[in-house]
Amino acid sequence: MHRLIVSVVSFIISICIFLCIENLNTRCEEDTKFHFANAWMATHHLSSRSTQSTTLLNKHNRQSKVQRWYVHDDDTISTQTASDSTAKSSPSTIQYNEQKQNDQPHINYNSIPKLDLKILLIDNHDSYTYNLYQYISTMTKHSVDVIMNDAYESVDSFLSSLNNFTTTLNEHYDCIILSPGPGQPSHPSDMGIVLDIIRDHSHVPILGVCLGHQALGYVYGKEVKLSPCGPVHGLMSSVSFDESYDDENVGDDIEDGLKCQLFDNLPQDFDVVRYHSLVVDFPPDGNEDVESQIEPIAWCNSLKESTDSSVHSNDGTNICMALRHKHYPHYGVQFHPESIGTGDAGYQILHNFCNFAHEYKNRRGKQQQQDKETILNEKYLTDDSLEVNDNRSSTSSKTPTNRVLIHKIDKTDYNELPLPKQVFETIYSSRPNSFWLDSSTVDESNINGEGCPITENSRFSIMGSNDGPMSKKIEYFGREHDSSRRGLRITTSKDEEKKVNVDDNVDILSYLRQQLVNEGEFVDAADLVTFNNEVDSGYTLNTVNEFGEQATCDIPFDYRGGYVGYLGYEVRHDTQCWIFEQEGGYGCDTSGYEGTTNPDIPTAAFLFVDQSLVYDHETNDWYIIGVAKKDDNEDNTISWMHDMKTRLESMKKTQVESNKSSTSDDPVAFVPNRSKTQYQKDISRSHEEIRNGESYELCVTNQLEAELKLPRQLSTRASHEAPFELYKRLRQKNPAPFSAFMNFYDDNGLRDGTTGLVSICCSSPERFLSVKKASSSKINGDRHSSPLTSRRQFVVESKPIKGTAARYIGDSRATESPEVVKQIDSQIAEDLKESVKDRAENLMIVDLLRNDLGRVCQVGSVHVPKLMHIESYATVHQMVSTIRGTLDGDTTHAIDVIEACFPGGSMTGAPKQRTMEILDEIEQGVSRGPYSGCLGYISLNGCMDMNIIIRSAVLTPSSSSSSSSEEDDDNVDRWKASIGCGGAITALSDSEDEYDEMLLKSQIVRSTISEWVSEANM
Repeated sequence: MHRLIVSVVSFIISICIFLCIENLNTRCEEDTKFHFANAWMATHHLSSRSTQSTTLLNKHNRQSKVQRWYVHDDDTISTQTASDSTAKSSPSTIQYNEQKQNDQPHINYNSIPKLDLKILLIDNHDSYTYNLYQYISTMTKHSVDVIMNDAYESVDSFLSSLNNFTTTLNEHYDCIILSPGPGQPSHPSDMGIVLDIIRDHSHVPILGVCLGHQALGYVYGKEVKLSPCGPVHGLMSSVSFDESYDDENVGDDIEDGLKCQLFDNLPQDFDVVRYHSLVVDFPPDGNEDVESQIEPIAWCNSLKESTDSSVHSNDGTNICMALRHKHYPHYGVQFHPESIGTGDAGYQILHNFCNFAHEYKNRRGKQQQQDKETILNEKYLTDDSLEVNDNRSSTSSKTPTNRVLIHKIDKTDYNELPLPKQVFETIYSSRPNSFWLDSSTVDESNINGEGCPITENSRFSIMGSNDGPMSKKIEYFGREHDSSRRGLRITTSKDEEKKVNVDDNVDILSYLRQQLVNEGEFVDAADLVTFNNEVDSGYTLNTVNEFGEQATCDIPFDYRGGYVGYLGYEVRHDTQCWIFEQEGGYGCDTSGYEGTTNPDIPTAAFLFVDQSLVYDHETNDWYIIGVAKKDDNEDNTISWMHDMKTRLESMKKTQVESNKSSTSDDPVAFVPNRSKTQYQKDISRSHEEIRNGESYELCVTNQLEAELKLPRQLSTRASHEAPFELYKRLRQKNPAPFSAFMNFYDDNGLRDGTTGLVSICCSSPERFLSVKKASSSKINGDRHSSPLTSRRQFVVESKPIKGTAARYIGDSRATESPEVVKQIDSQIAEDLKESVKDRAENLMIVDLLRNDLGRVCQVGSVHVPKLMHIESYATVHQMVSTIRGTLDGDTTHAIDVIEACFPGGSMTGAPKQRTMEILDEIEQGVSRGPYSGCLGYISLNGCMDMNIIIRSAVLTPSSSSSSSSEEDDDNVDRWKASIGCGGAITALSDSEDEYDEMLLKSQIVRSTISEWVSEANM
């Protein structure tokens, strides 16, 4: 009996322990879904990397746990989960209830009823305006009109552009939203017509965001001054608001009983993202300014930074985070509701304002005019999701002029076919114009297994040259070049040359648009080629459709031949003009650019590739890609494909040889374009610009330059083949998913001063933009994408990198075990993940990329499936985010995406336009060249993949000789080598740390060059 009792008691105790553990596990699982602000801004656990970091105080415990509706992984979300979540959401409110572990966030664009509301969005030259545009476009039945604040000289000139009968904006618009932006409201050049808009339209609901909020404060008599806690950019604050305020004091300007509660359905102390250096100054708590026309309605705490980087205390100062006019329907928020970090709360605030504006319109008896579409000056105003624009041509209305042929090499032994390195070295490395888009992270030579963990980024390698009958080389010399050289130079395979003089409409992107869209180079289908036998070139064709309901193409990659090349950073002059054409405003300078540049490096260069190869690293398959004219006989292309097939099959796979690492006794001396002292002064200048509200973040760069001496090639090898030897070393020492090698030289080896002479050795880990075909199942299963109504639908993706830390590989002099080395390296990655400074930098660029994609992607489709993930490469850990959106390929295409997004925000900072103007001065007008531009392909089926050109060496043959020995001159080739490097400067940056980070990013390329030169001279 005793044993039975003991057994029963033990069983009961076991059950209790089990239930406690289960409860603890459940709580832990729920804690992994804690408030998003805590998830990415670990305020309680700061990293030592952020010695000057400021974290904003969380005053109270969170009253709700909010999942961010736009943060999920597209690759794992199921259609059923999405539909279940939609069914749970309220049709008119945004819910802030507790979420179950497997619930998807509640907000769905399609669940929000559309309002009969005409909205004017004024862009204060910001890089977050189109995040507002994307949000509010989901709330209204009408297109949202966007203009820059200086698109018109006056409000009257803007009114006259609408129609002949409009005398006030409230006859045409139901509400106005003023965007964030750089500058100060007291500077007329920063504000354009904004201040007059506020003064002249007291009866129109207005919502000002950040600079727009400050403009309201300035117009209504408040001082706008520097924030007492200093600049706050990309950081979080808890906002509390006055739940008791009502409109008992308002006059007749607002209808009886109508009020705008911006914070309806929000909990107290919700988290917001702040990007600002200035604040609207209100009296301290308890000192109400009865004479003021405006009053604060929300606040956050200012902070006093301790010398201990992990301790930050409240200094007792409240900062106004929202205001309202006491009599007019004018409201402002200092924080950024459109930021991904503010999330659901930001969407709710904008929805609350739009609901108020809709009700305000109805209360004032304004007639509904759905049949009267907005009549706007097409030169300046955008329309619904930018889907109808005079600058664009339908990609589906043109009859394709090309056809694409693809052959997959059948093999009996996977180990017999050669690897990409062997093929490129044998076939293409000697060509004056050639390329290799290389996925070196998966090469067999990388036996240590290090590299990018994302397989999809490094599955395919593409290579080719300009040898085909349709091939051509396009070189563009832009505004940074001498006026005598500017323009397009197009060289065909028959050595025919065509020079196009530059004018306002002729640049590299205009040319590519003309060829791909207007000339009908885009294709909708591909022909799969099967050879009948190995002896002759008899073949059969199987046509597969790329798009629409009849799509049958299952080729595992998106490349179909087309344009392969690079866009240098200075193409920014052309893309900025495209943006100004959409909204008006100043900034499109078509004159020359006064700066310093290497005349041998084109601003941009592309090859039209009609003969190329693709290698699948996952399956070890080779594909041969040929392009022929639609109306021509394909026999010549087929013959080349058969010959290439025979050649590849005859090349036996060779053992991959590793280049021996050597330590040079005389390393190459790289000289920075600007010294360490000057670079640190540049950082101080950047801090001043940030403090004055001119920028949130500046990506300051430098050029490390050297002259290399190599023994002249005495064999039959041409001098332009030498840089490939460097690239072979670089790809082994620093494998990266977006590596590439490119050569652009004169076919005849001439140096006549008109053609480019450049090699790019790139080991970039960063994807700038990809445009990929979207399947109907993916689109319809993604709540951020519109239904698959387009015949051509694409998914656009960007993967910006902000945040870098050197990996720990162990001390060769110490006896550390692999486990210890791994543990230290893992801690470095964890420190990077929790670094406040790096997270703030990353967030700013994520919001910028969302804005850029929002210009061209379908409304409601831009989202962030992965935010601030750590990816580990051979030498560094990187903080990487992923932004995606959906593109209607029938009306918008890859060139539009480039024009909306270039240059990459991770290489400029934000706001992009003002920041680039400041960087021009800081960098002393020195052209960045290819560095911080992009390279990759634009495929004939509309797809695209471009990297950011970082971790790269740019080589050009030197025309000068510093040697006094004539014998030396006869036996030495001289090369100019340039390595671009830099870093993002924020309010939290330290000048010493930033200089060291700049050197860290260039170290692997510098050491590789030194080894290459040292070994070549042995």
